[in-house]
Amino acid sequence: MEEAGNKKYICSLVFFWIIVALFIITTAGMFLDAIPAVIPYMGFIIAVPFRILLSILGIVLIILVAKSGFTKAARAFFILTGAAAICMGLSAILHNLVYALFIKLFGQNFWGNMGDEPVFFILATIICPIAILVGIIGSIILIAKRKVLPPVQQ
Repeated sequence: MEEAGNKKYICSLVFFWIIVALFIITTAGMFLDAIPAVIPYMGFIIAVPFRILLSILGIVLIILVAKSGFTKAARAFFILTGAAAICMGLSAILHNLVYALFIKLFGQNFWGNMGDEPVFFILATIICPIAILVGIIGSIILIAKRKVLPPVQQ
């Protein structure tokens, strides 16, 4: 039984560190379009597949953590990381869908001077990255202090 728990712990940590790496790459990709010397549309080329992968890995992380025997604090930080990863990808997709839907329903001038759909844009670019950072930092602190798993009862 302890071996199965150990496998879930190791799998959770592997998926967590993959999410951390993809988050760094995706966040860097958001700013690559602002640099004119970079390949055109490089941020878009990086962002789309990595956000999809980030969302899928977030789902996997949440499932693994929910089935593991982590402490409540560790479970909260890992689930926050996974949920924010899912939200980051979904918000980017919903931002574009809502923007296109409203233009289709209400015409080209619907957004007027506002320019773009704000709710999902702010979620995808500000709120979710901050939530991922909070989850990552909290998880790393708990991993470093070895407080992810409850103490072994003898």
